[in-house]
Amino acid sequence: MLKTFLFSSTLLFVLIVSGCAYEAQYIFYKTGVSEQLKERALRHCHGDFKVLQEEDFGPYTRARLECRE
Repeated sequence: MLKTFLFSSTLLFVLIVSGCAYEAQYIFYKTGVSEQLKERALRHCHGDFKVLQEEDFGPYTRARLECRE
């Protein structure tokens, strides 16, 4: 009984810490410079990403990203 409880608690803790629920992230880049977007998104996400939305802020654009594993 105690072993089952400890195993379940440990598993739940690992799932929470590993971040199963993933929120979208934002990055800023200079408007029209797609290479800067790719560079910053790769650095931020440590790999593959998807741009969900872009919004202009003067000479910069804010991109909402979904980082993929």
